[in-house]
Amino acid sequence: ELTMMLEGALGGFRALLWSQVLIALFLYIVALIFREMLGTTVDTHEAEYFTSLPQAFFTSFRCLVASECTDSDGRPLFVTLSNVYGWEVGATYAVACVLITFGLFNVIVAIFVENTVAAARHNAHRIKQMRLLDKEMFQRKTLELVDLVLHAAAPSTPELGNMSDMAALNYEDVRAILITPEIFEAVRRQPEFHEILRDLDIPEHEHVDLFDTLDIDGGGTIDLEELIQVIWKLRGDAKRSDIVSVSLMVRNVQASIQELQTSLASPPYR
Repeated sequence: ELTMMLEGALGGFRALLWSQVLIALFLYIVALIFREMLGTTVDTHEAEYFTSLPQAFFTSFRCLVASECTDSDGRPLFVTLSNVYGWEVGATYAVACVLITFGLFNVIVAIFVENTVAAARHNAHRIKQMRLLDKEMFQRKTLELVDLVLHAAAPSTPELGNMSDMAALNYEDVRAILITPEIFEAVRRQPEFHEILRDLDIPEHEHVDLFDTLDIDGGGTIDLEELIQVIWKLRGDAKRSDIVSVSLMVRNVQASIQELQTSLASPPYR
């Protein structure tokens, strides 16, 4: 998770740089305004902070960003300036504070958070895609799942014999094993079963009715081949290609049924 946070922060670094440019532009405009209002006639000690544009820029940064708006004696800078130069100075400072605090800062934070979250989401998606393409990991987890099924089916399947050595089992006998709802329920109660499915990126809500999903032909039993095939197809999130594939298959079935209806409705050839 720390790596994901760091990569997310790096993903938002570009937005952070542009936000600094935006803040600098805003401070430059404010510095120009205060330079024209206060820097032309230095009537007080506080007005000396705006005698030049760089000094006005730095003072604006201190007051609006760093929230350290006092003179060298510790007195509030714009309170004194408002008393000497009029309410226009205080009003201008108040408007600038509202704009940068409630406007600019909120927008920058929102954009930065959005970019950081998007980068973290992209990184998580990339890691997930790497897991989905890892065939060795799938084979290893599939063997663990088959081992759980064989141990659950051993009491009701004499062909399995001693389960101490899985490699010594006959392939045809293992392939012919039919998993009943009782055997599958015994497997589903084991915590290792849910851990394996989570490692294979199968959502938690799919674990409950998984037997009905695996029972492709509706025969009430499933074999290991059906189990592995459906587990492979259930991995990851639903994609648009899955929906399009189902739609095309339904169209094909509809076309076949229409052809069958047409052939049955037409008179037989003599």
